[in-house]
Amino acid sequence: MFFPLLLLVCSVSTAELQVQSDNDILSHVRQTEGKVEEAESLTEQQTCTQDINAVLREMTALVAALKVEVQHLQKDNEAKQLAFSASLLASGQEYTGPFNTHITLIFRNVVTNIGNAYNPNTGLFIAPVRGVYHFDFHIYGGGSTTNPTSAVLVKNGEQICVSWTRQPAGGQKASNGVSLLLEIGDVVFLRMRANSRIYDNTDHHTTFSGHLLFTM
Repeated sequence: MFFPLLLLVCSVSTAELQVQSDNDILSHVRQTEGKVEEAESLTEQQTCTQDINAVLREMTALVAALKVEVQHLQKDNEAKQLAFSASLLASGQEYTGPFNTHITLIFRNVVTNIGNAYNPNTGLFIAPVRGVYHFDFHIYGGGSTTNPTSAVLVKNGEQICVSWTRQPAGGQKASNGVSLLLEIGDVVFLRMRANSRIYDNTDHHTTFSGHLLFTM
């Protein structure tokens, strides 16, 4: 009688131990699954954060590139806006010349100077961009048998074209114009020839103008 009872007790204990073991295993599995899910979630979050950071870096780089492009476009647009026009005297009336040597004419009464490529203190136009420019000039003087009204358009010291007239009496006027391919830094100005004389007053008879036609 004792032996069967012992077997029964052992059987029940074994069953209880098996259930406990199964419960422990199940709990461990659940804990492991939870940790795996937590790790996967953390990995997904890290991946998402990395993706967002990558997108932000790309956007930052794109914005910087766009800013540079806008600056280039602005500079290019500014470079294409070049024009000036000026008359010889800032005020009053007088003759310039005659002199026994050539002189640079300084047109001090600036009407337009978009781009500030013309300097009214020196009379020089300095090309800020490579391109084709058009210049024209009109000079006025009084009649004389000895002193003509004359001016020369000069590029980098080279004579390009001349405006010249002489008559014994009365007012006289001469003009000329030319289109030039200029490199950056090329200098254009008007030179009055020796023994010439040029007149100007508040009516602004004598003028020098130029503008950029297109860049090259």
